[in-house]
Amino acid sequence: MATTLTHRQLKREVRRLAQRARRQSDGCVKLADVLGTEARETERIAEQIAALKVDQATVAETREAARTMSILGGHARVFGAAAAETGRWAFATERQAKETHDGIQEGVDRSPVQMADRTWYTQE
Repeated sequence: MATTLTHRQLKREVRRLAQRARRQSDGCVKLADVLGTEARETERIAEQIAALKVDQATVAETREAARTMSILGGHARVFGAAAAETGRWAFATERQAKETHDGIQEGVDRSPVQMADRTWYTQE
């Protein structure tokens, strides 16, 4: 079931979603940085425990954890880039809607033709 949506509501919702995408993008990039740092630190720990002659299974598990964190960091970066792109497109959509539809009121204001009562144009 479709609900009625005014132009103003649509613009407000698009702006809100664009801001949310930008915030999520920033969060993903920060997460990727943290995961990268942790992955390097975990790999360093794996080297240290290997030098202490800790059993190979523990060293291998520690290296695998570092590799997994590194992969997750890479995916977080990709997701962050996609969210940033989504935010850019949403802001561009908002701008386009403003340029396209806000000009209608300007045209009405400049028109020498007498317009109907404004309540007739109101969206419900």
